[in-house]
Amino acid sequence: MVSIENRFSYMEKINESPKLRAFHHFLLGKDFGSLPDNISELDEQFFKILSAIQTNNKTAFEEIYDRKSKSNPSKDSPAPFVNDDYLIFCLIIAVTKFGIDKTWIKKIISIRNRNTTTITFENILNENFSSTSNYAEVILVFLNLCKQSSINNSLISLTYKSITENITLLKNRNDFQILCAFIAYDLIILRKEVSEGNEISLLKNFNQKFISRIKVLSWILQASILAALIYGLLKLPIYTPQVVVFIEKYNFIFTLLGVSGFTFLGNQIPLIKNKSQELLMRLLGYPKGLIKK
Repeated sequence: MVSIENRFSYMEKINESPKLRAFHHFLLGKDFGSLPDNISELDEQFFKILSAIQTNNKTAFEEIYDRKSKSNPSKDSPAPFVNDDYLIFCLIIAVTKFGIDKTWIKKIISIRNRNTTTITFENILNENFSSTSNYAEVILVFLNLCKQSSINNSLISLTYKSITENITLLKNRNDFQILCAFIAYDLIILRKEVSEGNEISLLKNFNQKFISRIKVLSWILQASILAALIYGLLKLPIYTPQVVVFIEKYNFIFTLLGVSGFTFLGNQIPLIKNKSQELLMRLLGYPKGLIKK
C-alpha cells in the first residue's frame, strides 16, 4: 500500500485537475462545487451526471443519457468518451441507481479497449461482483455507492489484499484505479469485521431482523386500532328523526369538519406510524440511543 506521505503528495496533484478532484469528492460523498469554466462538452456532461446522481435527479440524468445514447460508435471508430473511465463508471452508477435499460451502455463497454477496467465494468453490469478478474477496489466503491447490502467480509478481505499487495499502484499511473483504491482502503478501515459469524456480525443481523419485525407489529397494532374504531362507529345508536333533520340542515358544516378531520389524520399517519414503532421498541427494551427519529 502507498505510504501516507506519497498519498498526500499524489492528492495534491489530483486537486489540480477539476475533473479528478470532482470525481474524488463524488466518491467521498462530498459536494464537488460548481461547473468549471471553459471545459469540453464531454466534461460538462460528466459534471452534470455527477450532480444528477448526488441530487438523486433521475429526470436530469435521463436528459443527458437520452442524448448520449443516440451516439452509435463502433469498435473501429470509437468516440472519445468510450474509453473515459470516469464517465463510463458514473454512467454505470446512474443507470443502476435509476433503473434504466442497460443495453446501450453494455454495447459501449463491448467496444472499449479490453483491459481489467473494462472487464470490471462488464461484471458490474452483470452483477458478477465476486469475479477474480475484477478490480476489487472498483467493485467495493461501486457497491458502496449503489448496493451496500451486497458488501460482505469476503469482498472486503479480497479488496484489502488486492490493495496492500499492489506495490506498483502509483507507478501504473492509472488515476481512476488509484482513486478507487484510496477510497476503498478507507472504507475497509471503517467497515472491516473480524469474520462472518462473529458476535458483532450476528448482532447486526439480529438488529435488522428485529427492526423489520417491529414494523410488522406496529402495522398490526395500527390495523387493530383502526378496526376497533370502525367497529365502534358501526355500533353507534340509530339516530332519531329529529337528529336526522338537524344533520341534513347543517350538512355542509359536518362535511367541512369531516374533510378537516381526514386531512389532519392523513397528515398525522406518518407520525403515528413512527411513534407506534418507537413505543414498541422501547417496550421491548431496544436502546433509546439507537432509535432513529
